[in-house]
Amino acid sequence: MTMRLSALLGLMAATIVLINLVFGTIYTIIGGVAGARPGDFGDGVFFSVQTFSTTGYGALYPKSVLANSVASIEIIFGLLATALATGLLFARLSRPQARVIFSRIAVVHPYQGVPTLMFRVANQRRNLLTDARISVTLLRDEEDEDGNTMRRLIDLALERAYSPAFALSWTVMHRITEASPLFGVDLAAMQQGNMIFLCVLTGLDDTLLATVVARNAYGAGDVRFGVHFADIFDRAPDGSFAIDYTQFHQIIE
Repeated sequence: MTMRLSALLGLMAATIVLINLVFGTIYTIIGGVAGARPGDFGDGVFFSVQTFSTTGYGALYPKSVLANSVASIEIIFGLLATALATGLLFARLSRPQARVIFSRIAVVHPYQGVPTLMFRVANQRRNLLTDARISVTLLRDEEDEDGNTMRRLIDLALERAYSPAFALSWTVMHRITEASPLFGVDLAAMQQGNMIFLCVLTGLDDTLLATVVARNAYGAGDVRFGVHFADIFDRAPDGSFAIDYTQFHQIIE
């Protein structure tokens, strides 16, 4: 369900070839196939292919009880494999995908005079994600009173965590105020605390009417201090706004 479609098709094809090679070997050993040359592996494989796919051209057919029994077993395998492959392909192709991209890094840059953690999110589809919501959770190591290290999860308050219609780009921001768990934290403290920012975006696909989920994680090495993202908005000649996604991941020192 998660592998690339080309890899899935290749895996299915390889499985079918392997099954036919196994049954072809069996037919070659036991014989009993009319029209096949005795001991010919190629005829056994081709007969297996015809049996597996329930094609049966008539030139090759089982004539012994043992060959008919093996052919019956292979037909059952063929029917089950066809049903399984059909269901798996349908589930794979119909599975809604968010097609949401996150900026490769997150930045900490003053916004309206307040240090702010920022990262970008973009919708790669032409349709909308309705009722889009995003959450950012901070994972960090903490020591309790007994000196035991434990992993703590802290939800970060966002400047805007909801978008009624997510169409193009979205800059997610967390203000680092005194109430923020990131207040006074620098890059060294992030690395020492093994901090990770887990970002999860959910929304309703406007075309499929199905909920899609996209997630990304930023480690301490993915956060840059004192830089900001390059501007991706530009005004087109007709006066409308345009977005240059070639600058989506670019930062300015």
